[in-house]
Amino acid sequence: MSASRRIEKIAQHLLPSSNESGVMGNNVSGNKALRELVIRSQENPITAKPAIQGAEGIKAVVGKEIGVSDWLLITQERVDAFADATGDFQWIHIDPERAKAESPFGGPIAHGFLTISLAPFFLNEVMPKIEGIKAGINYGFNKLRFVSPVPIGSRLRCRITIQEVTEPTPGILQSILKLTFEVEGKDKPSAVAEWIVRYYV
Repeated sequence: MSASRRIEKIAQHLLPSSNESGVMGNNVSGNKALRELVIRSQENPITAKPAIQGAEGIKAVVGKEIGVSDWLLITQERVDAFADATGDFQWIHIDPERAKAESPFGGPIAHGFLTISLAPFFLNEVMPKIEGIKAGINYGFNKLRFVSPVPIGSRLRCRITIQEVTEPTPGILQSILKLTFEVEGKDKPSAVAEWIVRYYV
């Protein structure tokens, strides 16, 4: 099943149909964070952007900023869902009252790995389709630093630059993407990373 078809199927379960009055069922209201990602994925299709033409096209944009994603609101609901999915129930993330009273950050903050986990979503918003590529594979990170916290209720975005493209073996392009995660109104980035993505041609 293609990624676009998978998004459509998820949307059928999470988004209200056209004949609904706008009042969603309980099963939908409990998935606001996921619903927003689905809506954004539908509104920002990769195919709507001018395509990069194969290996030479990727190499031509090395050193250039590919783009900056839209802002994404980081809610307590999103953080709680991430805690449920990963088993990371650290109180600085999921206990707002205790975090306000005891945390050095003055309130609850998002998991660092939640921030990084949004990289594919943000990449989808800014990266054009690459013609002639069979698949893109997450190959890991060279560098990753959590520079400053992401407070609950803040808005996050990602600035993406292609730093390097090499061909480690025939048929494989290896790109290094510089990711700079930014919190609205903050001077320091929340996280910086060098993400390795391999493309199979």
